[in-house]
Amino acid sequence: MRYVYKIMKMDCPCEERLIRMKLEDIPGIDGLEFDLKNRVLSVIGNCDLDNLTSTLDSLNLGSTFVKLEKGETAITDSPATDKRQRKALWWVLAINFSFFIIEMATGLISRSMGLVADSLDMLADALVYGMSLAVVGATAFKKRRVGMASGYFQIFLAVIGLYEVVKRFIGQEEVPDHTLMIIVSVLALIANAVSLVILQRTRSKEVH
Repeated sequence: MRYVYKIMKMDCPCEERLIRMKLEDIPGIDGLEFDLKNRVLSVIGNCDLDNLTSTLDSLNLGSTFVKLEKGETAITDSPATDKRQRKALWWVLAINFSFFIIEMATGLISRSMGLVADSLDMLADALVYGMSLAVVGATAFKKRRVGMASGYFQIFLAVIGLYEVVKRFIGQEEVPDHTLMIIVSVLALIANAVSLVILQRTRSKEVH
């Protein structure tokens, strides 16, 4: 059976990992297929529809049940799949952590809170990818603990970013260097696009 959902707020690998960990303990699920571009999730297996739907709703990602298809075969991960996942995660981890350093440094130099905030977002993504590396092929219990730790850290980074915004709003700040902001922001956009392509290609190989 294939349970198809439209998830409006699922547009990056972070939401994919969150959904994977949330659905780990639902009995009857044999595999998951993610189409991040079209924001579609397909659950393969034979499970309780109401339980599955309510679990996805609890994530507040705008999930909507679309249809139920019969006759789908089960999907299982293999050592080759784990290897592909690790390789892809190492690449996106390196990209995001590198741009965390680049954006943080240039943000401080150019006095740009936007670059500093985006650098913290890059750090949060790098942390998620690093933790995902640690749980490739691991048990559901370990994945949940790692997911919770990742969530707490991202909340911590968000608080730091909010503090800096409030501080700069209240105080007198110099006008940032717009040229440097634009250059680094474009490079960061390219880095995010490359990361998405790497993860999408890895996902495509797993599905086929």
